[in-house]
Amino acid sequence: MPYTAALISPSDMERQTGLGKDQLRKWRQRFGFPLLESTLSGKTAYSLKTVHQLLSIKRLLDAGFRPGQVVGTSDQEREKLKLAVGLSAPVVRHDRVTQSLITQVTQIDPRGFRALLTKLRAKRTLGDFVRNTIVPLMISLGDAWMRKEIDIHHEHFCTAVIERYLHTEIIKFKSINGSPRLLLTLPPGEHHFLGLLMFEAVLAEQGAETINIGADIPLNCIKLAAIASKADVLAMSFSFHYPTRQVIPTLRHLRRLLPAHIQIWAGGAGLSGVRKHPEGVHIFSDLEQAVAALHDLSLTRETLIFKGPKINTGTPSE
Repeated sequence: MPYTAALISPSDMERQTGLGKDQLRKWRQRFGFPLLESTLSGKTAYSLKTVHQLLSIKRLLDAGFRPGQVVGTSDQEREKLKLAVGLSAPVVRHDRVTQSLITQVTQIDPRGFRALLTKLRAKRTLGDFVRNTIVPLMISLGDAWMRKEIDIHHEHFCTAVIERYLHTEIIKFKSINGSPRLLLTLPPGEHHFLGLLMFEAVLAEQGAETINIGADIPLNCIKLAAIASKADVLAMSFSFHYPTRQVIPTLRHLRRLLPAHIQIWAGGAGLSGVRKHPEGVHIFSDLEQAVAALHDLSLTRETLIFKGPKINTGTPSE
């Protein structure tokens, strides 16, 4: 029997929360949470309420709390902790446009969904479209999933269509001659690609030359790709599901691997719990910061090109 909208499999739960089964087993032994349920066929499963609680716990763990302080606590107690450390949920515009997109998603209508995206994109910059249409949609979609209004397959459908749409839009842009070259990839173990594509779309529209090599590439191979492509910047995206404890070691290791002249840029919801920024790594909390960094790098490159090499015009001695 397949899992229902009210129950999800342990593998889907791990994908949604980034919390491994071994870690959750230890929590059950120590704190009596999270509880496992069973389908009619006898398979183990988690309720959506439990997954919602786990997502809330993960945010607090990322902010520096210990498991003993947050696992097994009530929803009200966790909300108080979130407010205390500034983790209250962001305010997202959920208007008729967002609702119409979600309606298309629930109907699993690829043509209708893509047509609506194209209509909403008309006469707007891609950056504005990403910030004010795609981002609110994905957050609202997550909220709808928590309220059991949609299922996991709706989220997967939505993400797949948007990723294809952004791919199509990105290849329309031509880089400005002499602009910085960005190599984009995901850290090993990260499979949420949409954030990286949004990052690429916004910077490609600004004239950057972008080279996206995808996911599941070892760090040493990423280094080789950055050097071979003569990249000015290596850009990475960390989703909320990426283990926070691995973020800093990954970035530090990359910084040691790469030549000093290649900058490292990192962004995404997975960095919200990172308090100490590794030396030599630029971490952005939003797309506007990345655009500003791109403009600064472009100006620096133009200055160096304008100055050119120093030429000795004096008369050589005999």
